[in-house]
Amino acid sequence: MPDISRRNFVALTAAGAAVTPFILDGRLAGAADAVTAQQIVDRVKANIGVDWTSDDVDTFKAGDPSTIVTGVVTTSMATLEVLQKAVQAGANLIITAAPTFYSRADSRTPGGRGLGAGPAGGAPPQAPARGQGPGAARAPGPAPARGASPATVSGPGTGASAPMPPAPALPQAVVPPAARGGGAAGAPPAADSVYAGKNAFIDQHQLMVFRLTQHWNARTPDPRALGLAKAMGWTKHQAGADALRYDLPGMRLEALASALKRTLATRGGIRAIGDRAMMVRKVGLLPGYSTIPAAIAMMPTVDVIVAGEVQEWESAFYAQDVVFAGVKRGFISIGRVVNEAPGMQVCADWLKTIVPEVPIRFISAGDPYWRPL
Repeated sequence: MPDISRRNFVALTAAGAAVTPFILDGRLAGAADAVTAQQIVDRVKANIGVDWTSDDVDTFKAGDPSTIVTGVVTTSMATLEVLQKAVQAGANLIITAAPTFYSRADSRTPGGRGLGAGPAGGAPPQAPARGQGPGAARAPGPAPARGASPATVSGPGTGASAPMPPAPALPQAVVPPAARGGGAAGAPPAADSVYAGKNAFIDQHQLMVFRLTQHWNARTPDPRALGLAKAMGWTKHQAGADALRYDLPGMRLEALASALKRTLATRGGIRAIGDRAMMVRKVGLLPGYSTIPAAIAMMPTVDVIVAGEVQEWESAFYAQDVVFAGVKRGFISIGRVVNEAPGMQVCADWLKTIVPEVPIRFISAGDPYWRPL
């Protein structure tokens, strides 16, 4: 991609992302200088409650782990919009459930095979600041402003614990057109403008992105289920210690689907199978991505399954055949990123208990879909 396109992309995306730091009281502000991203991740590993078995997925995807953290954002996916809002809030460490760069490998370039930041993950190596060694902490940019009260987001679907003033309006994220022409035969394709722009934004604002999914989802009970139940007001109806089953007051399937859409602030991603008028009392949750054996095992024990992401030709059409056979069952798919958002609010609340030095908040990645009328 030509340099001018990259510069235009950065200018457009950075225009509305001027740093509006987390507002800290004097106690937190004094302590905020002491913790690095690597130290926070080390605390996560020590306190997560499950054995840290591998570093192939849950790793840093971008940034220098020795950087001092000014604020932490958790999210279901580190979209460009989430990154912009993190910068606005003065946060420089983003902890995400889903890949930042659109594949399990999380390579910072298309088609890469690496698994994380650094040369293996396609990220350009970062030289340490002058006078600092590889393990030394460095402070990014200006120090955060101090104020009277902590800042966070509140309201339905945001999962925050305290109110904050409305965030300044952001400009639309504009992606420049790809470079024209394919180059010489056999030459590598031109750099993708979306990857390049996202990388430029991360590097310009000295952001660090850490993926936390394998080990977080291994916790018991499942934090994604706990988060969804809390968001829906189902906690008191939990049936069983695994937090995957709930005995609700009776409601029609259509009312349940509508309540999920409203509470999770989805625009078009929720899809339902079954008789709209059927009465629902027993609800089973299949958080994140699930396969057909999970649906087969749960279906006989509940009235409706609420799933995150499934293979459409597996669980969805299995449910459709159950309904066609005359069995009163329902199936609702809400999408993986939307489904994991409440669990990342749970993650933010948990992180506050082990990282008191810096402000921590959840930012929703939202629902990428819209539904035609």
